This record gives sequence, structure tokens and C-alpha cells, in this order.
Amino acid sequence: MLSDDQTPNSLINRPVFRQVIIIGAGTAGLSAAYQLKKSGFKNVLILEGQDRVGGRILTNYLDDSFSKPLDMGACWIHGLENNPVYELVQREQFPSHTGTILTYDIGMCVDENGNEIPNSLHVEVDQFFESLAQDIRDLFQLDSINNNQTSLVDKRLISESFQKVFSEKFQKFLNLNGGDGETRRLKLKLLQRRFDQETGECGCNSMDQVSHYEFGSYQRPKGPDLEFPCGYGSLIRYLRSLIPENWLCFEKFVENISWYNNDQRIKIECATGERYECDHCIVTIPLACLKWNYKSLFTPALPAWKTEAIHKLDMGTVDKIYLFYDNLDFIKGDSLAIIYDKDDNIDIKKEWYKKIFLFMKVYDNVLLGWITGDEAIYCEDLDETYIGDVLTNVLRKSLKNSSIPKPNKVIRTQWFSNPCSRGSYSYVPVGATSKQHIKDLSRPLYVNNVPKLLFAGEATHKNYYSTVHGAYITGQQQAENLIKFIKNDEKLARQSAKDMLTKVIFDISEPP
Repeated sequence: MLSDDQTPNSLINRPVFRQVIIIGAGTAGLSAAYQLKKSGFKNVLILEGQDRVGGRILTNYLDDSFSKPLDMGACWIHGLENNPVYELVQREQFPSHTGTILTYDIGMCVDENGNEIPNSLHVEVDQFFESLAQDIRDLFQLDSINNNQTSLVDKRLISESFQKVFSEKFQKFLNLNGGDGETRRLKLKLLQRRFDQETGECGCNSMDQVSHYEFGSYQRPKGPDLEFPCGYGSLIRYLRSLIPENWLCFEKFVENISWYNNDQRIKIECATGERYECDHCIVTIPLACLKWNYKSLFTPALPAWKTEAIHKLDMGTVDKIYLFYDNLDFIKGDSLAIIYDKDDNIDIKKEWYKKIFLFMKVYDNVLLGWITGDEAIYCEDLDETYIGDVLTNVLRKSLKNSSIPKPNKVIRTQWFSNPCSRGSYSYVPVGATSKQHIKDLSRPLYVNNVPKLLFAGEATHKNYYSTVHGAYITGQQQAENLIKFIKNDEKLARQSAKDMLTKVIFDISEPP
């Protein structure tokens, strides 16, 4: 027998085999793993590129009792009715709700020089905006009922951007309800702020990127948006508790998936050199990471319809900037919106802060600023102390209060810089459709009628993209699809074996 130091290289480098390997331990990956566990699967592995579970969910806590969460990523349960994440919270009796119903409602609105904007103006703009947005949703739903038989006029809207159509309609609105020159100017600035806010909802750089028509494809379950009890990290901890700990492998950044091989096995290589093999692989890699890496990630190359879906769909960056103070007495109400004079040639390096569409009070001493797109990406490389200094000057000027202190601490997220996310969540841009491209992104890849690669994650749900419940559902669905196939395959194998046995018995009983 060979000693440990005499083990042949062929044994040391032998790949680890599992029946099913899941790539990614975010919501979709954990949801898929739980479904497999419930169905009795034991030969499963999850390869996670980071040193933690959760993916784009990450919760820090301000206390040792986990009662004051600070969500770095996802933070909202979007709608309640028929939302499986909310149903899970209710069923499993998660801790009592710790915060409030979350909205982007403006508590106080000022311009950059500290002039307060009448509440009636931003309410008027927001109501007009919401009315147009609801019209799009209604049109899309009507089309779905009528099997996408849009009128010729409406078909024009499929190739146009959300911002272009809204701006045109808003100009007509101003012509009728604009008021004097100064009022019109303020309303246009409020509309731009609302566009910026919507980039936070959609996960894009500009609403000029978002398809006007496909904006209606996103469906929100009925009910308000709620803060997840004790932070979304509690959902991840719960899902993790439902699967065997030895299924999880951390810091296994997958570099190549060879999915079409003579021996019918999928071969996976990690950046650390480890090799794995499996019969089936559930891929929950974020869309942005697929866009960055798909050419080198998959061998052989993905079929054209799959790469087209990856190309056509998109994913942007939404970051958070947390500012810590002794108190927030210098801000009236629960939130602050600042509107700016901006043009298309904005210098991001000097004016990145103008993309912060809202400051929200999270706790009595914590202020959260939302920032998106190119400005968010630029901000990720800035020193946090510098960010605090810039925003202190912004707040002092816009609130006409030179005594506003510098924050004690600044924490900003870096979702674009993270190689395991490369952004925050997905949207349907101009030129893409949920009916075709999200469907194609979610479609499995088969080899000899066997599902080899199955795709899950928020970007693969045609109505709930960009959400945690979308990720949860798709992980569950792809696991269920695989379970049905494997169980049916085993049933056919047993029947085939039985048929063969009958045939052999019959042959033996034949006279010579």
C-alpha cells in the first residue's frame, strides 16, 4: 500500500464526482439545493466563488443580537400576495418585522442651493409618472391576454426607450399644465430625479436603456414593499440550515464548464485548480458575469440562441452609501431628495453625487444614499472618507446648514467590482423581449435528450426578474424539472430492465 506521500498524481488530481452540481450559493442556488434535498437527493455539491453564502444578499448587523440589520444588497420583499418569500416568512415565523413599509416617498425635497420644492409639485410629477407607468403595465397585460396582438401604433413602442416615450408625453403634459417658466423648469428637474429613482428600481444606468414596452413585463405581487425581518441574511441562514453543510464548497470560482463530452459527464474547472464532474449542472451565475465570461466559461460554445439572450438582456449597478452620525436631527422627515441642474455632458468625476436620487433614514443615526449606473461604478473606487467629505458639502449646501457634521463612518457597497456579481440586478433593455430572451436564457441545454445545463437566477424569470422571489422561484423550478427528468429516467430504466428480463425468459423458454 502506498503512503500518503507516495499517492500517484492520477489519484491526487482525480476530479470529484456528484450527480448534480449547483454553481452559486445565492438565493437561486440554495433554493434549488433545498428542493433536491427534499426529494431525497444526496449526491449534490454547491460551488460558490465567494467565502460566504447569499450571492447578492449580504447583511451586516449593528448589534450582537442581530436586531439592527444593514442590508448591503437586497433589502425588500416586493409585494406580499403569492410571493413565496413572504409566504415562507409567515409560515416559518421569522422574527417580528423590524422596520417600516419601505417606499421611495420623498419627505423633504430641495434643489442643490437649498431652496425647498413645494410638496404639491413633486406629488404632481410623481402621480403623472405613476399613471404612465401603470398604462404600460396594463398594455402589456392586455397584450398577454390577447396573445401579443398589439396595434400598429403600440408596436412602435416596442423599439423605443422608457425615457424617450415618457419625456415626449411629459412635454405634452407641460404644455397644458406647465405653469410659468420657473415652475416648468422645476417640474422637468423633478422628472429627471424620478428617472434616476427608476434606475434604482430597474437596475440600469439610464431609463433610456430600458424598453418602454417591456417595462410592463415586470410584475409586482400585490401589496407593499416590506423590509425583510431582521435583514435578508436571515433568509439565507434559514435556507442554508435546510441543506447538508458538506454540500457547500466555498472559494470555488468556476472558470470552465465543459458540457458536451463523450462520456456524458460535465467537467468543471475552478480557478483554484480543483476539478469536478457531474451528470447535471444548475447554473445560477448572475447575468452580468455571463456577459463578461461566457466565451471562456462554456466548452463547447453556447448555441446562438443562448448567447443572443445573454447579449440582448442587461444588468446594471445599484449601490448604497451608508453615512453614520451621532444623530440625524439636521434632516426633517424620513427622507431627503435633492434635484440638480444636469445635462447630458455631466462630468462624473466631479458630479457623481448628482445621481444619488434619495437619502433615507435607516436608523436614528444612519443615513442611506442610493446611487446607480456609471456614477455608482465610479464611486466604488473612491475612498470612503472622501465620499463622506463630498456628501457633507452637498448636505450643508442643500440644507443651508454649515454645522452639519461629517459622518463618523461611511460604508459603500461595491457590487460591480465583485467578480461574482458584476452588478446588482437585471432588466429588459430596448431591443430585447421577455417572451423570447428571458425564456431563452432560462432554457436548459440538452445532450442526447438529457438536460445537462439548467439555468436559474433572477434574470431567468420573465415577470419577476430583478427580485429575490424571482431567484427563489427559478431555483426551485429548475430543481423540480431535473427531479422529474431523473425520476422518469429511473422509471424508464427499471421498465427497460424488466422488459429485458421478460425477453430473456421468453427466449430461454423457446424450443430449440
